[in-house]
Amino acid sequence: MSFINKLSAFIPFGKKEEQLEYYFALNIGNEELTAALWTIEGKQLKILETASDKYLSTSEIAVVADKLLDAVLGIREIEPQKILFGVPSSWLRDDNLKDEFLKILRGLVKELELTPMAYVASANALIHLLEKLEGVPTTAILAGFEPSHLTVAVVRAGKLDGVKVVQRGEISGSDLEKALLTFTSIETLPSKILIFDSNANLDKLKTQLLSFSWMSKLSFLHFPKIEVLSQDTEIKSVCLAGASELNVNVVYTDQPIKKSVGKQSDLSSEEEEINELDDHKVGKAAGDQETKDSEILKTDSDDIPVEGDNFGFVVGDVSTQTSEDLDVAKDEYSEENFKDSDILEKDLSISEEPGLLETEDFEEDVEPSFQIPEKTHSKKFNLTNFFPKKIVKSPILFITIALIITIIAGYIFIPKAVVKIFVEPKILEKDAQVIADPAQKTVDENAKVIPGQVTIVEVSGSAQDSATGQRQIGDPAKGTVKVINNTNQSQSFSRGSTITSSSGEKFTLDTTVNIASTSAVSESKSTATVNVTAVNIGADGNLPSGTQFNLTGGSSQVAVVSEGNFSGGTSKQVTVVSSDDQKRLLAKLSSDLRLQAQQQLQGKLVGKKILQEALSEEILKKSYNKNISDQASNFSLSMSARYKGTAFDDADLRLIVSKLVTTQVPDQFQLDLSDTETQADVSKLDKDGKLFFLARFKAKLIPKIDMEKVKNQIKGKTPLEAAETVKGMENVLGSDISIKPVLPAFLQRLPFLTKNITIEVGLK
Repeated sequence: MSFINKLSAFIPFGKKEEQLEYYFALNIGNEELTAALWTIEGKQLKILETASDKYLSTSEIAVVADKLLDAVLGIREIEPQKILFGVPSSWLRDDNLKDEFLKILRGLVKELELTPMAYVASANALIHLLEKLEGVPTTAILAGFEPSHLTVAVVRAGKLDGVKVVQRGEISGSDLEKALLTFTSIETLPSKILIFDSNANLDKLKTQLLSFSWMSKLSFLHFPKIEVLSQDTEIKSVCLAGASELNVNVVYTDQPIKKSVGKQSDLSSEEEEINELDDHKVGKAAGDQETKDSEILKTDSDDIPVEGDNFGFVVGDVSTQTSEDLDVAKDEYSEENFKDSDILEKDLSISEEPGLLETEDFEEDVEPSFQIPEKTHSKKFNLTNFFPKKIVKSPILFITIALIITIIAGYIFIPKAVVKIFVEPKILEKDAQVIADPAQKTVDENAKVIPGQVTIVEVSGSAQDSATGQRQIGDPAKGTVKVINNTNQSQSFSRGSTITSSSGEKFTLDTTVNIASTSAVSESKSTATVNVTAVNIGADGNLPSGTQFNLTGGSSQVAVVSEGNFSGGTSKQVTVVSSDDQKRLLAKLSSDLRLQAQQQLQGKLVGKKILQEALSEEILKKSYNKNISDQASNFSLSMSARYKGTAFDDADLRLIVSKLVTTQVPDQFQLDLSDTETQADVSKLDKDGKLFFLARFKAKLIPKIDMEKVKNQIKGKTPLEAAETVKGMENVLGSDISIKPVLPAFLQRLPFLTKNITIEVGLK
């Protein structure tokens, strides 16, 4: 870079800013629509704002969607022209939109005057998001809660086994259990449940699910973990799906997003007039370009290279008016051009390969060559032609020239540089059903059976938790009543007989009472007094003197009246241990002991691998220090359990799965088996210790780099120029350059000799 160019780099004006393109996303739920405004800044997906609202029928989708798009746009002076859709799995048949829902999307884009980008099944987009955030394929149960519906998806090793939608009732755990019971083809369910909802109190819902009895009807190996996904997870996943198609290297960091509650309308009247005029112009322009944009979308989607697993990302020309229009167009062209015209959508995979490629033109910097001029005469070289004779005869000149030559030679021969090139790996995955059999002695590659080893360990521990139950405690009211016999027969009432006041408070007799008969000619009545105690605790039983009661089972001629005021009734609400509290603590301690058992077994069996999910549990002893309904703020549980599982050698697993991928390495990449990952998701554990699991092999293929070519391209360049050259190479993300000795920045250059440059290739 010249001095002028270096100087111009500091000028704060005249630089061209990056032009960002903005997009809409709309996720269609069973009851709710969620919209988002997003863009890609560099390689970073930016979700600027989201908004959501309910809809009652499909006829309301266009109206609600229009309101939500206005809300996420707010007062920003931008005009997104393209929209991405997330749709429920129930809208699809064989990964294609059903006709009735395709008409809805066509009408929607026409009403909104937007160009359709694509649509993606919400469940598939969510799986893709989780794998990006966690770095490994997901194995879990996804439960999306809406006010009246529950959507349940079962995912194993990043593969979707199915999606079910059920009506919600009063008990969320029962609703989820009912949905999971319909997955009859799955022998063992994943022991992790991920719940999400943009509006509900998920922490409260998580507490309810933790106390549900999951093991009674469902095929879990152990009590499942309940985890909460972040807010607006579905719309985030839809945005990431679209961004991954536009830029395969896009990255996304999960973080809170501004959520709109309605369209902002605090503009001045002058600004509103300007906006109305701009909206009119934009709407007209969008209408003129609608057909052209649709054709461009179809052409681009046909040219996109598709590799890897299909995550359900589909580009569809949803702006097409009717199927009859397609038929008319078909008649105008040859059969060959329309052999696929009945397909209105096309699947695009969200893979590690780019869906859309951005091409840049690079120009190589060519250093000017120096040529020796032709001799015009044979004049002998003499220093006196350039310097006075006195200086020529002085030794200072020769010392100076020698010093300059030494400096130049040192500048050429001494510097050394280490260039670390960070490449973008290609992820190669393969999975297979594998059996770890204790009866197997050697690896059977064809049958995919490896030797197993049955392991048993007993562990114990304790844990405590806070009590959350509520109960009233206190004393019942007491007093004395007079029983009056108005009949001519004696009356007897046993201890425990019930009397009830006019206000509903009940009391029981403390002792048996006998009352003589009353003579018809007698002026006084036969009476008896007896002590009574309130049935319920609390101050409501503190009744005044003279209160009348009805005697249960007694004659209407027998009267009961209080003598003196009743007193002693008190009550207060206290925290007690509930049944749900005990269940929650049991699940927590069981999970801790399971992890402890795995760690103990792993320590004993060096070189073996033990899956925590594959450990069967037998509780030997458990003891709570507080019973249900006992008053307490905290309580604890002590438990001993026996865990049994099957261990296997991870090298045996690598041997089987690696043979499945070695033949699939592209020419420009190389496979390093030492830098690989294996993941095992448990399917079933037999009583004899035979372990069935899905093994996934994940390898990072490193691009091949021509070291000598790189050295020749960067030698003699400044660190900045060399870094730009390296970054422009295929499959390279960046570099780190260190040069010794360290010189001032304007003198710093990579060595001119390639042998003094060391190239290291690795992952960032």
